[in-house]
Amino acid sequence: METRTLTADEALDLLARGESHFWDFKSSMSSGKVIQKIGCALANADGGEFLVGVEDVKTGSALDRWKGFASVEDGNHIMQSLSSDVSPSVPYLAEWLQVNGHESAGFACLLSIRKSPVVHEISDGTVYVRRNASNAKIDAAERVNLALSKGAETYENQELGDYTADELAQEDELANFLGTLSPKTAPADFVRKQRLANVETGKARLSGAILFAESPSAVATKRCAVKVARYETKVEKPDRKHLSGVPVTIEAPAYRLIEQTIAEVQRLIEAVSVLKPTGEFEQLSYPPEALKEVIVNAVIHRDYNISDDIVIRVFDNRVEVKSPGRLPGHMTLDNLLTDRFSRNPTINRLINKYPDPPNKDIGEGLKTTMRSMAHAKLKPPRFAQEDNYFVVTIEHTPLARPQEIVLQYLASHDEVTNAIARELTGINSENTMKEVFYDLRDTGVIERVPGKGGNRSAWRLVQSTTSADTPEATDAGSGRRRQRVQPRRLSRSKRRGKK
Repeated sequence: METRTLTADEALDLLARGESHFWDFKSSMSSGKVIQKIGCALANADGGEFLVGVEDVKTGSALDRWKGFASVEDGNHIMQSLSSDVSPSVPYLAEWLQVNGHESAGFACLLSIRKSPVVHEISDGTVYVRRNASNAKIDAAERVNLALSKGAETYENQELGDYTADELAQEDELANFLGTLSPKTAPADFVRKQRLANVETGKARLSGAILFAESPSAVATKRCAVKVARYETKVEKPDRKHLSGVPVTIEAPAYRLIEQTIAEVQRLIEAVSVLKPTGEFEQLSYPPEALKEVIVNAVIHRDYNISDDIVIRVFDNRVEVKSPGRLPGHMTLDNLLTDRFSRNPTINRLINKYPDPPNKDIGEGLKTTMRSMAHAKLKPPRFAQEDNYFVVTIEHTPLARPQEIVLQYLASHDEVTNAIARELTGINSENTMKEVFYDLRDTGVIERVPGKGGNRSAWRLVQSTTSADTPEATDAGSGRRRQRVQPRRLSRSKRRGKK
């Protein structure tokens, strides 16, 4: 543990923090149970920090609140509360702080708690979770859901009351799958050896149903299909008027579900046309590997404890895949491409035994998506957690700078409007697109088309001022006369003035 001396300003900044989901203050007089409660609550939620040695003083200066321990040894019970008195120990880092010029105020202990992949309980067996700026006690049912969401327990092992091991062993998909394996194994033996059922109760487990049942939702009594919808728009928040046709619901064993979903999404994508910098409309396309990996991850790693379908929406300029369940265990948006954690290890492992497994390179799925998008010169996918869902957005937005795309279009067209330029570049805002035009104008490359204003406003390459008979005035192969203009650079203040 480190000991550090803060300046008075640093201490005041620390004391000015408001208590929140990730931060709290505790008195040096706090009992071991209070320390246990907040430590476990933060570890059970998203992690955070708390400072022990600060009082809730209503009068005097802010520094009067700093009332720490006379010595570091006086705070040893804090470490015991987080390591020995809770089960299991909370993952923490501790740092002792004192304030320069206020040494008599003592040492405060700064505790940094990491989000934990397991559920922690205080000494009396109670479980707390950090919610906003408080520590909430949860009941037995909530504890089960907490363990499942963390990956400490996996819902794929849940037994299904009305679906038996014998029924699972008779599924056609299981027979087809076993026909590809060597050495040959009888269906009943495979179900038993792979723990796809409880041999004592005779009940099949969810993992077996997801992998091999003809209709997983029917036997799991939870929605676990895929819905695919087409929206004829580019807006961020579409409504019903943008929906084209009726969304398709796909229900099948996991391997077939992935195959059929990829085919349906590809079919919808191929029906969309996009404007290219050449001025021609071409069929919309995404790297097949990118789409496949995102869909595979959604099916294999979704939270089957949540009764909802995977929803895939195909827009004019993007594909969104919304999968039930937040990131499991220690996974975060920051370590998504570097760490691994399987929410459904049995499903992940057994689907990999197919002759052409969709998860061939385990742990490489989203990395493959990133690489394939970069290879296609498209922007990388966006990852987000929205409520209780993980969302991946694949955009059809070129990596090339908008200025380059505009000039490429003008190389074969007389003019370009704001609307066409936004179609080409993937920029949604008219004002942002204007800034691109202004940048090109300020370097002397383009100019407004005379006589066109308002909604008809357009831009063109700077027109020739040389004689029509000079070779410089004619673009090779186009017959259109251009002046070779040397870009001129303006100061930032002049550019801002022109805007």
